[in-house]
Amino acid sequence: MICLIVQTLIPINVVGQIVDIFQAKIGFENIVYNEAVFNEILGVIIKNIVIFISLNIVNQFIDFLMYFISSHFRMSYATTLFRKLSSIDYSFYQNSNFLDNYMRALDGGAEMIYDVANNQMNLIKEIIQVIFIFSIVLSVNYLAIIYTIVIAILYMIVRKKSGLIQFDKNTADRQFNRLEWGISRVYFVKDAIPDIKTTSVSDVMIDVHMNAGLNKIGNHKKFISKKTFFDIIGSILINSIYPVIILIVCIAAINTEDLASLSAVTVAATTIANSVQHITGILTNIQISSLEAKVTFDILDIEPNIERNEGITLEEEFEKLEISNIEFGYDENYNILNDISLSINKGEKIAIVGTNGAGKTTLVKLLLRLYDVKNGSIKLNDINYKELKAKDIRKKIGAVFQNPEVYSLSIAENVLLKRIETEEERNLVIESLKFADIYDYIMTLPDGIDTIVTREFNRDGAIFSGGQMQKIAVARGFAQNYEVLVLDEPSSKLDPLAEAKMYHNMLSMGKGKTLIFISHRLSATVNCDKIYLFEKGKIIEQGTHDEMMNIENGKYREMFVSQAEKYIGDHYD
Repeated sequence: MICLIVQTLIPINVVGQIVDIFQAKIGFENIVYNEAVFNEILGVIIKNIVIFISLNIVNQFIDFLMYFISSHFRMSYATTLFRKLSSIDYSFYQNSNFLDNYMRALDGGAEMIYDVANNQMNLIKEIIQVIFIFSIVLSVNYLAIIYTIVIAILYMIVRKKSGLIQFDKNTADRQFNRLEWGISRVYFVKDAIPDIKTTSVSDVMIDVHMNAGLNKIGNHKKFISKKTFFDIIGSILINSIYPVIILIVCIAAINTEDLASLSAVTVAATTIANSVQHITGILTNIQISSLEAKVTFDILDIEPNIERNEGITLEEEFEKLEISNIEFGYDENYNILNDISLSINKGEKIAIVGTNGAGKTTLVKLLLRLYDVKNGSIKLNDINYKELKAKDIRKKIGAVFQNPEVYSLSIAENVLLKRIETEEERNLVIESLKFADIYDYIMTLPDGIDTIVTREFNRDGAIFSGGQMQKIAVARGFAQNYEVLVLDEPSSKLDPLAEAKMYHNMLSMGKGKTLIFISHRLSATVNCDKIYLFEKGKIIEQGTHDEMMNIENGKYREMFVSQAEKYIGDHYD
């Protein structure tokens, strides 16, 4: 900061010294070449050049250090934001306003917060610098200072208005920015490329992208006229400082015949105009950056209802789940589940079946406590879910969903979701792959369980079918050693024979585990201890496979026979 202030004052000081030398040694009325005077002036210039270069070197070193400081800040910021996002309630991800703010914070939040801190330091520097320069101008005429301060205040008010309009425009653009980003993301997600190449969906997405852009242009038209008006007024105000100061100090210098002061103040006037513009600009930037940074702080200040680390710590082993008369809906005015009651005991194999939209996956989200029920209760070992820590519930109850995420890591790391460090962990991966009925195939690959998944970052990576990825996801669920494993449509991409074999392995190798099968296909239900049939958010039938097949005109029997006939014709009996 001191370096920058000295750098600013050097030109003023050089001009003042040169004028003083001329006045003292020669006089302006009789300027002729004088070697001694020339050498003295040259010495002043060289001395100040050396100082200026030295200060520039110091500033470059400071900038070098500031790069590392800002980089570490951005890295820490991203880490803090990601950790916060992983600890907020799942329901926030269904809120478009939250998603808009999240994208805004992720995209530029770090820069905004850093800019506020950096601008505060720059503001202190500029104020100190202006104080020094004001003292020079004040020695000639105080009216120049008064005029500068008044104009600076007016300019800052105008810039503030302009900045608020820009912030409102950025806010209005939020949803369209996220939409554009979402469309852009589709074009580098490999799973979307087949549709893009073989259908006209690309035209639809391009239209959506263009409409988002047109909406942003509309917002620009809406806000730009007001902003332009304030920007023009601000430009007139700030650009009036330099000529007015020059006029005032020239009149004062002529009256006093102080040419040295006039020369120095002329240079100072330029610096004052620039400094005032910098100060008011910095103040405005602090204001706007603070408004943008507030978006991030609003996210960081979110207090979750479910994910807060409060409640009873559950250390005992899983014994039972009791679901009693629960009701739930994503909309306050509409329920997906109505009056659902069922019980699950340790070691049981439970099937929850029904057509699409019956509420099966919603129940899974409640079992994982991604949401809380509206009415009724879910109890784990006789303790109400709402009294337990959510993370403790998820240590005991895990789920495998039908569209699993795989990572460009080894197969073993995709299963264990961590680095493989011991032989016991390798054996667990093997056991898990056998549980999911994909071990034999994995061992045909060149590197076995160490084969990299996908070719996104490795040209020798393995490419898996949708069904094979589901099997890896099932292996992952087994490897996490959940006491209760929920399999939500784990075989939706498998053929009937592969599905039957995988379920056979699950039931035989998962004897000590509590398994909950969620499906609209009934091949997994025959050997389950109990089956619950969902329809329109209610349990309409329950019992063992044999019991439900004996229900006259039963819905379960109808579904089972209908699915069986697809494979064995109409000779089911």
